[in-house]
Amino acid sequence: MESLREDERIIVQDAARSDFFGKGTLYLTTRRLVFEVPAGGLLSRSSETRIDQPVDSIGSFGVAGRKSLEVHFEGNMEPSTLHVDNPEKWETAITAVKVMSGET
Repeated sequence: MESLREDERIIVQDAARSDFFGKGTLYLTTRRLVFEVPAGGLLSRSSETRIDQPVDSIGSFGVAGRKSLEVHFEGNMEPSTLHVDNPEKWETAITAVKVMSGET
């Protein structure tokens, strides 16, 4: 992830999979939830951003099953389901970032 803002830092990142976008990397920063997938050919190191939402646009979130994190962004009809190894870690981290940003 290369587009961090000056006052933004990565809190947690993990390999993740989306049923809709495929495999990639999920990032939680102090400001945003970002999901990037590899783009281009086999030797290419570029990536495409498929989800880039401010933390304050997360309406609800939680563990859905053993290895799934469900995130519902305001304005979207359907929640985004992201498969990660430790969804509880992500749930805790998102809660912490929302508290730090003054949301609860």
